[in-house]
Amino acid sequence: MLDVTKFKITNLCNIIDEAYILAFEQRIGVSLPGDYKEFLLRFGAAMLTPSTVPLTDPDGHPFSDKPYETGDVDLGIFYAASFRETGKPSNGLRDRNSLNEQYSEYTLDYGLDPDYIPIADGHANNIFLMKVKGEGAGGIYYWLNKRYCLLAHSFEAFLDKIPYVKEQSYEEFINSIKDDADFEWYKKNWLKQHKKMREQYQVKEQGEP
Repeated sequence: MLDVTKFKITNLCNIIDEAYILAFEQRIGVSLPGDYKEFLLRFGAAMLTPSTVPLTDPDGHPFSDKPYETGDVDLGIFYAASFRETGKPSNGLRDRNSLNEQYSEYTLDYGLDPDYIPIADGHANNIFLMKVKGEGAGGIYYWLNKRYCLLAHSFEAFLDKIPYVKEQSYEEFINSIKDDADFEWYKKNWLKQHKKMREQYQVKEQGEP
């Protein structure tokens, strides 16, 4: 099973099913890698925390387009199915954050190499891609100002590339505000927001499978 225990994962739309993935595979004419399909089936359209991806190739050599992109980049929403496609509730997801919409926009309209599919938002108009055809299929790329920059040879290796950053625990938060005059308000508000986020966005905390 894909190890995602170092992340907090926020699901923005109900999980998609195998029928949706199969229809998308038929549209692009190729099967998606198993590790990527596993992620889609478990989490759908989702955001990860931490989300800072080093702009380096699989051997650690950096890519850079100064001053626009250098060092690292934030990973945005993973595309899956939008609420309009599934007919299920959205937690802030837009129609465009779907595999089908992004494939239409970038591959069919913008002329993206059809050997690649968009899989997640990057910075500005730069996006994360997966190569699905030809040599090196399954590799993850960053479309850096229309250059195809290889980040990892597989989806699992791509997730491994993202550094682990432990989020502040409730106890650590309480300790950090213990001398604040509004201590009780912050404490109550943290618990309220934490509960709301977990329920509304189906959040899985770091360490949860």
